[in-house]
Parts: sequence; C-alpha cells; structure tokens
Amino acid sequence: MLTNNLGLKLLSIVSAVMLWLIVVNIDDPVTYQDFSSIRVAMLNEDAVTDKDQVYRVEDNSDLINIRVWAKRSVLDKLSAEDFTATADMEKNIKFGNLVGIEVSCSNRNVRTADITKSRENVVISIEDAASELFNVVVKQSGQADDAYVVGTALPEQSLIEIRGPASVVARINRVQADLDITGFNSDRSEICALTILDNNGAMVDTTYLEYAGKTEGMNVKVTMLRKKDVRLKPEYTGVPSGDYSFKNIFAKPETVKIAGTTADISKVSEIVIPAEEINIEGIEEDTQIVVDIAKYLPENIRLVNEADAMVTVVVELERKQGKSVKIPVSEIEVKNLSRGMKIDYGNLNEIEVVVKGTSAELEQLDENEVRVALDLEEYTRAGDYTGIAEVTLPEMYGLMEDVEIEFKLTRAAGGSAGNSNSNGD
Repeated sequence: MLTNNLGLKLLSIVSAVMLWLIVVNIDDPVTYQDFSSIRVAMLNEDAVTDKDQVYRVEDNSDLINIRVWAKRSVLDKLSAEDFTATADMEKNIKFGNLVGIEVSCSNRNVRTADITKSRENVVISIEDAASELFNVVVKQSGQADDAYVVGTALPEQSLIEIRGPASVVARINRVQADLDITGFNSDRSEICALTILDNNGAMVDTTYLEYAGKTEGMNVKVTMLRKKDVRLKPEYTGVPSGDYSFKNIFAKPETVKIAGTTADISKVSEIVIPAEEINIEGIEEDTQIVVDIAKYLPENIRLVNEADAMVTVVVELERKQGKSVKIPVSEIEVKNLSRGMKIDYGNLNEIEVVVKGTSAELEQLDENEVRVALDLEEYTRAGDYTGIAEVTLPEMYGLMEDVEIEFKLTRAAGGSAGNSNSNGD
C-alpha cells in the first residue's frame, strides 16, 4: 500500500505542506511595527564616576526608535514596555564618547536580529566633576490671607552642596526654594522645590546635578504674622520764631501697616516719633522732616513693607496776630515809688496792651490774667516821664509791642512819705 503510486503520494504530501505554508502566511504574515521614544538605560556608570568624572548625554541620544519584524500575531501582543535598551559604559564605550546600544525583548518570539535601531550609540561628553556649597534663599510667590503677612520663611539648611559637571556647577549663581504662600494664615512647614539660577537669572539644567543629602525639595518653616494699621504720633521740641506760633504737626502717611504675633500686636495702638527727631526751634515757615520710624517700632513688631519706614513729618506754623486788651490805669501796679512822691496819669484813664498769639490762642485769652506794672526805681525827681510798662501774660502769649505810659511825678502835699506800692490816687 505504501509503495503503490509512491510518486503521487510524495507529491501530495509536498503539495499539502506548501498549501499549509501558503495559508499560514496569508493568515499570519511576517511584518514589522515601529516603537518610538524608548529610553536607553546607562549601565556601569561607575566606570566614569570612579575617576571623579561625570558624563552627560548629548542631544537626547539616549532616546531611540526601533522597528521590529515578527509575525502579526506576535506584534499584536507587543508594547514599548516589552523592550529594554541599554548602553554599557564599561563594555561598549567607543572613541571616548560613544556607548553602543543593545536592545532586547521580553517576548521570546522576537529575536535581537529582528530589531533595528534608529541609532547605534549614545553620544556622551565626559568631564571632571565639581562640588560647591551654595546659599539657599526662599523665593515667595502668591498672596497670603489678607490679614496676614509672612514673618519668617527659613529653609531647613542655609547651605547646600551641589555636585555635577564642572562646567555646569560653574554657572550656578544661587539656589532658591520656591514657596507659594497663597492663602497662608498660620504657621506651617512646606516642602519646596529647588530652582538653580545662573548670573542672568536663567534656570540651570539640573539633570546631571546632585544635591547632597536631598532627593526631593527642601523643607521651609514658615511663621505668619497678623497685620494691623496704626497711627503715627509725632512729637516735637522747641518753639518757632517770635512772629510765628506752632499750629499743627502730622505724619505723611498718617498710618502704617505693622505686623506681629497676635499677642504682641494687640499691645500697639500707635507709633510715637519722639520729640528729639522734630526740633522746630526758630523756624519761620512750614517745615517737612523725613524720619526713619523703623527704630521706634516696639520689640517684635515690624513693618509689613520695609519701604514704609521713611515717613515725612509736616510742621505747620501760624503767623501770630494781635488782640487789644484795655487796662484801667487804676489797675497798674506801681513799684518803687520814691518817698514823698505821687504819680499822676493826667487825662489817661486806660492803657492798651496788644497781646500776640494765634487766632486759636487769642480766643482762649483770659484778659483778667493780663497784669501791668510800672517800676519807678529810676524816677526819683518830680517831672513828666514816659516809662515802659512791665506786662505779665500767660506763658503762650507775647506782646506785639512795648507798652509806653506817660505819667507825672509830683511831691505829695504835706511832704508825707510815698507808698512804694502806691498807684498815686
């Protein structure tokens, strides 16, 4: 049975196999699929770093695209995660800056020979490593609660050591912890990202930089202070020129915003600018004096804005006016009248005293406090005289002009001794 028509039987078998192959290739053909942006893992980096050197990948050459040839049924089950791309810096480095790329697939139906790569090497640059200490400053952004202001924002460490390529480290100018204070109204700690800036304020690429002891951001401790508006109260010393009187003193602005803890700020209702800062002795016009109020803030109190420290104190003057006060001659006190003499004012019934002061002061003048005296110590003989009266006024007032009094001294009838305090009547 096996040998009869052997040729035909063999031909049938061959035909069947060929037909099966044709059917299989039609239903599950060999084709290709592309996978992009596969990251190349760098292996054995210590081959460079152990020499106190660092490397950088140039031009994103550690990202490759691949094309995979396989049956459609195999390709349909593949994803980019099934492929591993590596560059061994110990085994595959060439020409000092090229590291060969190898790609493998976790699916056993895909051979290495079935994978083509968009590039064969990762391009690197190698240079000496450097490390340096930099100050850490906190950079605030956002707006705190309207009633509060940041008191202090202190990073957990004031210095940080940064290690990386010497050319990159040399570009670093400052390190800042970025703090967003939006809505803050209480003390807290925040993890803040670190930003590295160069001399121009541009961000430095930190891909190949290492922060000693830090894998994430830096903790910043924030204390919040309550804000308050308080009045400025300037005081002064001295008196203006004789023709002028003090009218008013005030600060511009009249209030400032201060900040402090709730307990400290509750004790402050005003900021006093002491008199020694404002000396108005002898001034003859309105005057403005710039004062730094920062030194007069109570302990543990600060200004919300430091620029508000310089304020202007305005002193306003008023030219003095005169008010006439009539004093009867009978109320003139006579001093040192010589014995045996008497004084006679003739037809003079009253004298006029012109009191000098501001309009407000003159309105408050009590005329009964105006006292007039005439000292006759120098007048020992009978005769007609004109003397300057002694006028006593309340402290804030002055005289517009001297008060002259005309009088006559005569010997008393009978030669009796004169009274040293007599008014001559």
